Formats: sequence, structure tokens, C-alpha cells
Amino acid sequence: MALSDIAENIKNWSTKKKVAAVTIVALTVAMILTAMLWSQKEDYQVLFSNLTPEDSGQVIGKLKELKVPYKVEGNVIYVPQKRVYELRLELASMGIPQGGVIGFEIFDKTNFGITEFVQRLNYIRAIQGELTRTIRQLNEVETARVHIAIPEKTIFTDKEHKPTASVVLKLKPGRSLSQAQVGGILHLVSSSVEGLQPQAITIMDSLGNLLARPSDADSLMDGKMIEYQRFVDKGFEQKIQSMLEGIVGKGKAIVRVTTRLDFKKIETTEEKFDPDSATARTQQKTTEQTTGTTPGGIPGVLSNQPGQPGASAGSAGQVVSQKQVETTNFEISRTLNRISQPGGEIRSISVAVLVDGTYKKDKDKKVYTPRTEEEMKKYSDVVKAAIGFNPQRGDQVIVDNVAFEGAPEELPADKIDIIAIATTVLKYLVPLIVTLLLIMFVIKPLLDTLKAQPKREPTPLYPGEPAFAAAAAQKQPEPELSPEELMKEEVLALVKKDPRQAAQIIRGWMAE
Repeated sequence: MALSDIAENIKNWSTKKKVAAVTIVALTVAMILTAMLWSQKEDYQVLFSNLTPEDSGQVIGKLKELKVPYKVEGNVIYVPQKRVYELRLELASMGIPQGGVIGFEIFDKTNFGITEFVQRLNYIRAIQGELTRTIRQLNEVETARVHIAIPEKTIFTDKEHKPTASVVLKLKPGRSLSQAQVGGILHLVSSSVEGLQPQAITIMDSLGNLLARPSDADSLMDGKMIEYQRFVDKGFEQKIQSMLEGIVGKGKAIVRVTTRLDFKKIETTEEKFDPDSATARTQQKTTEQTTGTTPGGIPGVLSNQPGQPGASAGSAGQVVSQKQVETTNFEISRTLNRISQPGGEIRSISVAVLVDGTYKKDKDKKVYTPRTEEEMKKYSDVVKAAIGFNPQRGDQVIVDNVAFEGAPEELPADKIDIIAIATTVLKYLVPLIVTLLLIMFVIKPLLDTLKAQPKREPTPLYPGEPAFAAAAAQKQPEPELSPEELMKEEVLALVKKDPRQAAQIIRGWMAE
């Protein structure tokens, strides 16, 4: 059909039909443009959040220099999603954001006129800034402030003052620091400042609660013991629950474990002697023998006086003496044992396990079926084997079967990925579907209407004879008849219907 025919058809439309057509065309164009803009809309993602005003100004300034579109909502800066990671790396290479603190970059600029006092203050500021940045790396910490007091050294006093420090932490909502993490912050700060001891550091949160005071530095071991006990309990729970869920199904078992640990460190020294295994180590013998004579005569006072003759030789006696000394040293076997028993020994374990039953569908309802006694005994034996059950030390294991009514179902691990993929597909699929629907149900019917021939009023067979024209118009032409045959049929029908009127029409033709 030519454009002229379409234009003529449109001219023959009524006013209402023309208004409806224009409205439909306008709505169609608007919907197509909306779908195209929606599909090409740039997705924005968080670049940085919770920045200080100084850092926010620096980031926005760099984004303007790089001509990157951005949006600011509160203290959150948004940029196009496809450039988030690129911009983070690029800004990080420029040292932005700095976290609102100054680190050792304060010494990048050389100032020859700076005094020793200012240089010392800059050094303290640099240490405080670097420690603040490091502490902010903890997942639980949102912001941090570190204050260090380093007394000035002097040679005019014998009393030496030690450095002190204080740390203020603002934790993220719903987060808390364990004693081990608090101890880690203490040792981090003390190790970064020369001469600073953990006992001289105070840590508090933004609500004013003391997390560690100077007198608590030596008592952190108690917190470490508690953390270790929780670690042991959690390890047993995960081990038991993973085994039970492999049998009864995911989310069908709840395990709680409580252990009693002995943190005493025992060091024993034992020394044993075995008298039955005596062995001669050294042996020494000494023998002395003496031979001589003794004077004869009558013993008495006179013979012993000076000037008196001694006893005669004939009366002398032979004397022999012998002395023997023997020394033997024996070595008795000895056993020396030094036994050091570390702390953390398990004294007892208590385990409580809840196992869900099975469910069967009965019409539109779920019917709960409890576990059998054989199954419960099998689960109890598995738990006892997992913890090394020892009744002598007072271990307890309780396994019960209950119905988990309203227990929350865990989402699949890959659900987030599925949602992301579905969002990307719908982003391009929805405009395509909308366009196809518009073509099928709006544009195509409109074109068919434009191509349709308008209904024309039938012309009379001769001037001044409306009745014959009306009668001819009432007769619908048969699509398979030619125009000549159609005219013949109409004339025959008119003659049969009203012969008198047909005769008058013929007389009129003949008179002309």
C-alpha cells in the first residue's frame, strides 16, 4: 500500500480514532525510550564510606580531576560500578584517603628552619598516625585514636619517666573485641614506641568503657585462657555437627559442647635409687708391717732412771706388727626424671545434641516422624567416639530428638551469585520483552488498521434514485464474483422484488 493511501485512510478516521492513535504512538515511544534508558542506566557502587571531611574533600577533588561521575549521599561516595576497583587502586597510589591522620609522610617535605622541639612533635604525630592506621585494619574497629606521651630526656635528674599511651576505639555496630585482640593492641602499641611497656597503656571504647587499664596488663592471661576454652569448645562443636549433618541432613542437628580445662602447669623432678643394683666403683687396699725388739730385765723405775744399766741383751724379745686397710666405694644406680606438664589439659567434656526428625507430606501438611531408638543410639555412639568419651573423668553425652519447628533454613552458598547473574540477565531481557510486546500488540494492530480500506457509501445507479442505491448497498458482494456478475445479480434481485419500479427505471434510461 502506498503512503498516499495510508494518508487518505488516516484523513477518513474520526476524531476519536485519531486521538487514540496519537496517544498509542506516544505511549509506545515513551515506553521504548524508558526501557532503553533503564537498560543503559549506569549502576553506582560504594567507593568509600565513613570518611572524614578532609578525606572526602580530597577524594571528590581527585574524581573531578579524573572526570569521573560520582554521587554523594551523606558520608558515602558512589561511582560507576565498573570503575570501583580501578579508582580505589588509583587513589591508593596517590595516598588517598589518609584516614584523617598523618603518618611518616610528614617528613617528606624538608624544612631547614624547623626546631628540634617541632621535629620531636612531628615524630610523635607520625607514630600516632601510623598506629591509628594499623589498628583500623581490624574488622571490628571503625575508627581509632592513639595518644602517646614521651617524656623529654634530661641529664639533670636521676628519676627516669617512662612513656605512656592511650587508645580510643570506635567499634562497628554489633561488634566487640576479644581479650586476645585487646592484648594484641597493647603489644602492638608497646612494641612501636621505645621504652613503652604494656602496663602503661590504657584502651577504652567510644562509650567510655575500659577495655584495658595499666593494672590489667598482667591479667590478660585469664582472658586468653577463656578464649582458648571457647576455641576448644567451638572445635568440638564443628567436628560433631559436621558428622551428624552428613547423616541427618543440613540444619538437622544442633550441638553444644562445654569443656573443663586445667590450666595448671606442673613440673616434677624425681630421683630414684636402686640398692639392689650396687656396683663397686673404686677399691683401695693398704698394708703396713713392722718388725723390732724389746729390752729385757725387770721392768720398773730403777731401770728407767738415768745412769742405771739397761737390761741385758740376752733378755730382749722379737716383736712383729702388721696393719691392713681396705676401702671399697660402691655406686648405687640412680634415676632422675624431670616431668613438665603444660596447662590446658581436658578434665571433662559435656556434650548436648538435638537431632531433628523426619517429615512426610500428607496432602497439604507435613507430618513429623521421630527418630528410632536404634538411630539415636548410633548418633550417641558417634558423638562419644568423636570426643574420646571417658566416664572416669566425668564426661557426659546427651542426644535428644526434637522437632525443629520454624527453624530457619540456610540459603545456598551460591545464592548471591545466582541473584547477581539473574539481575544482569533481566537487565537486558526485560527491555527486549517489552519491545516485542509493543510490536505484537500495539504497533502491528496499528499498522493493520492503517492498511485497511475505509468503507465508502455506495453510489446510486442513476441520479435521483436513492432507494435503488440503498437496496444495492444492503446486498454484500460475494468475493468470488466478478463486477459484471455482481451487477447482474443485483439487477435481477431488484426486478424480482419490485417489477414496477424496475420498469420505471428502464423508461428513464430510454427517455435519456
